[in-house]
Amino acid sequence: MKTKLSKKFWIGLVIFSLVGQIAWVVENMYFNVFIYKMFHATAAQISLMVSASSIAATVTTLLIGALSDKLGKRKIIICLGYFFWGFSILSFALIRMDVITRFVSDVTVAASVGVTLVIIMDCVMTFFGSSANDACFNAWLTDVGDETNRGSIEGINSMMPLVAILVVFGGFMAFDLDSQSSWVTIYTIIGVGVVLIGILGFFLIDEKAAKKQDNQHYFANIIYGFRPSVVKENKLLYVVLGAFAVFGISIQTYMPYLILYYEKSLGMENYVLIMAPAIILASLITAFYGRLYDRLQFKMSVIPTVIMLMIGYVFLYTGRTTAPVFIGSLFMMTGYLTGMAVFGAMIKDHIPQEKAGLFQGLRIFAQVFIPGIIGPGIGAAVLADAEVITNGDGTTSFLPNANIYLAALIVAVILAVVLHLIFRMIQNEHRELPMQVSEAESKAVLDAAYPRPQLRRDSFYSLDGKWDIKMSAQKDIPSAWSETIIVPYPPQSILSEYDIRYQANGLRRLPRVNNHFWYHKEFRLPAGFYKDRVLLHFGAVDQIAAVYVNGTEVCRHEGGYLPFEADITDHLKDGSNHIAVRVTDTLSSRYPYGKQCRKRGGMWYTPVSGIWQSVWLESVPRVYIRDIRVTPELDRVQIEVRCADARKELVKQTQTYPKSIHIKTPEGEIIREFTEDEITIQIENPVHWTPDHPYLYEMTIQVNEDRISSYFALRTVTIENINGRNRICLNGKPFYFHGVLDQGYFSDGIFTPSTMQCYADDILAMKKLGFNTLRKHIKIEPAGFYYLCDRLGMVVMQDMVNNSRYSFLRDTALPTLKPVDLNDRRIYRNQKSKDFFEAHSEATVNYLYHFPCICYYTLFNEGWGQYESDRICCHMKEVDPTRVWDATSGWFKQSESDVFSLHVYFHPIRMEESEKPVIVSECGGYSLKIEEHSYGIHNTYGYGNYDDQRSLTQAVENFYRNEVIPEIANGLNGSIYTQLSDVEDETNGFLTYDRKMLKVDAAVMNQIAAELEKKWQMFSHK
Repeated sequence: MKTKLSKKFWIGLVIFSLVGQIAWVVENMYFNVFIYKMFHATAAQISLMVSASSIAATVTTLLIGALSDKLGKRKIIICLGYFFWGFSILSFALIRMDVITRFVSDVTVAASVGVTLVIIMDCVMTFFGSSANDACFNAWLTDVGDETNRGSIEGINSMMPLVAILVVFGGFMAFDLDSQSSWVTIYTIIGVGVVLIGILGFFLIDEKAAKKQDNQHYFANIIYGFRPSVVKENKLLYVVLGAFAVFGISIQTYMPYLILYYEKSLGMENYVLIMAPAIILASLITAFYGRLYDRLQFKMSVIPTVIMLMIGYVFLYTGRTTAPVFIGSLFMMTGYLTGMAVFGAMIKDHIPQEKAGLFQGLRIFAQVFIPGIIGPGIGAAVLADAEVITNGDGTTSFLPNANIYLAALIVAVILAVVLHLIFRMIQNEHRELPMQVSEAESKAVLDAAYPRPQLRRDSFYSLDGKWDIKMSAQKDIPSAWSETIIVPYPPQSILSEYDIRYQANGLRRLPRVNNHFWYHKEFRLPAGFYKDRVLLHFGAVDQIAAVYVNGTEVCRHEGGYLPFEADITDHLKDGSNHIAVRVTDTLSSRYPYGKQCRKRGGMWYTPVSGIWQSVWLESVPRVYIRDIRVTPELDRVQIEVRCADARKELVKQTQTYPKSIHIKTPEGEIIREFTEDEITIQIENPVHWTPDHPYLYEMTIQVNEDRISSYFALRTVTIENINGRNRICLNGKPFYFHGVLDQGYFSDGIFTPSTMQCYADDILAMKKLGFNTLRKHIKIEPAGFYYLCDRLGMVVMQDMVNNSRYSFLRDTALPTLKPVDLNDRRIYRNQKSKDFFEAHSEATVNYLYHFPCICYYTLFNEGWGQYESDRICCHMKEVDPTRVWDATSGWFKQSESDVFSLHVYFHPIRMEESEKPVIVSECGGYSLKIEEHSYGIHNTYGYGNYDDQRSLTQAVENFYRNEVIPEIANGLNGSIYTQLSDVEDETNGFLTYDRKMLKVDAAVMNQIAAELEKKWQMFSHK
């Protein structure tokens, strides 16, 4: 949950930040105008002034920042600093040509003296301003804020420079800047204002206790941030500071000459009328941009910033008239402002809290010192041959030209390269997190239990274990094999034991998903295994598989999430046999890919390829049961038996075989014989399946010589009007989906857990926290997972797996800021992708139809791949009318969904009036990063950061009690908390990624569940 800050804090933030930035704007943007107009300064002198001020700001911030840490106080330095800062500004009213010429008669010498005095007093002013603002005010913001609100704080704080520009521009329009008296008035007004703010601070600022640094010498604190050990410990912070410095160099290349270029070079005396609208729009954009950072984090926030900055430079370099200059100014200012917000938030996120003041010195070193020396130096070098004009008093002045923007663009390109290296660093550096402790367990292959619990035979031979593997795109089966892999673990996982090669920094190099793999396995059928036909089964292979037995292709399969099989009888030999599988995985968006991403990070994860579910053989008679379709009601069950013949694809409906079924019940055994394809059996004294009482009826079915074991449960899922509201009902009773998001990722196997017990442990862990539902998020699991949910009692909301291209702007950014209406009938999708998605979704439902735990399907999540959802939803309801269908989870709602589905992360749950049951299908997502059990070394992704189990539990408790439970009265029918476990960079799970630590208090979670159920019963009983 986002930490709320007081109105007093926000008022203090706005006032101190705005007034301070007004003072800085006058210095940074108008001191150059001042000495240019009053003392005819050269580009070199302007560069010297900026550099000297930068050095003063950096040294001051280092010294005073360390002092404030040492004292553990910020308020006194902020207030006194602003007070004396104001008096130093007042001193500039005395630096006038008429005063100087009383002592120096020569105009040229007087101008030179004036420039020198301005530079000296600028350093004095900078000392007080940096003490108050840079060293302590920003440290105070770091002390008060946390990761739940830092983007919002930085959004306001970083907006103030341009708001200040707007204020200064507007105010300066009332003055003739060629007049000395105007400058006297300006410095008097600003100086007095800053003095008054310093006095006001004693009443407005609440001291946030900072940890005193009593254990080190003061000067040791000053150099603390430059120690090699500190750099090594905070490596990401320093490289981001380096990128920030490059960003600042780009800005400072043109900023000292910005107004002079508009006014003098372009002849736009009313440049304020161009700049003001650009600043207003840029400020509004930045106000929302901070909210985006809180969700999207650094990478996805900084890329648009740099792009906008570069677009602005191009327009300003090429434009000479009002329209292109305005467009360039808008993009440049927006890129500048959002960049300050993003870099500021990223730096604050990685500054150790107890060293906040000290690290402000390092921040100013990157933000001011390096850019303030190099940037103006580049600008001065570019303008060395600028056009020179002669003033009325005989002195000369230079005219800035557009080359300063070309130079800034070149620096921005360098910044893009630096950021690319940072992204790679963030992406690649992670911990290996085995889920097992003992070596024996770590080498265990997925259980040898029957991989298809809904249809079991006494014939089963597992091919899991060691296979040969070769990375090769050749079409012919390799003749030699040099490496091995443990199936069914994907080659990118630790458990696969494939490609375990270590770099100098200890990181494992993962096989890329765009590689082609050949798998190979030699096997011998055990004695007595062979009946009549032999079937080869694959649980799942990602993405395209071609299977060969003894050199002959037996089948092909596309799509990486569903099982497939082949009858290989006619290709087997006595003795040794060989299976080869050619796998192609380009992570093509034509096929379902879920949350796999080539450049993993944030809410996108490491991609997998190859075989990731069990491979096994079974032997069947010539006529065998291919599958069964079970449709339960409350007191009866309909069972459809589909048979296959080795000589035919499917037995014709007119051809029947004698069948028998045996069902075990608490009342005794039910035995029925039938010849048709389906039978409906009445169950006396039925026992209904619920999460609290997950009763399963065991059964056997025999057709001719084939005999299978299976099970079913009696349960229904309906939507009924209860007390004037439509509610989802389980077995006719209103049911509240109290659930968690389950991504199905594991720290050592990625897609595949080491054993089926890992699935059971996850299910039981969530039940122990009081939850009754898992939303299986954009992944299809092996059948064993759903069987465990059936047996242990856990409702499953099953997502379809998305394909087609993802649009960050449309699917995430805009809906995050504000609800967006979208007519998905007009969304263009590649026809092959559409055909595959619909066929894959239908196949998914047919594959999972058997499992009673599945009560709810999600078609599209947050618009990912969404198109024509109403049409597809209507069709899928025909395929399976026994479950609830959520057509559009999150946003972009259409008409045909059974529910109204919301995702809520950045604002309180606000229920909209709806005739349909309302499901908050994602919410929460609060983060607690336990370093030694976290995958990401540098990156952390979540929606609010907490320091320990107590604070996280309190936040979750407040969320349910203040937002979720009260909304039951308004129609809320379910809530899915994000999420079951951490996943890679995401640290918002109840369990760590390696499942070794529970991050919340189980007793409190059960109290929440009890209160939720009590409120549910109050408003939903019949």
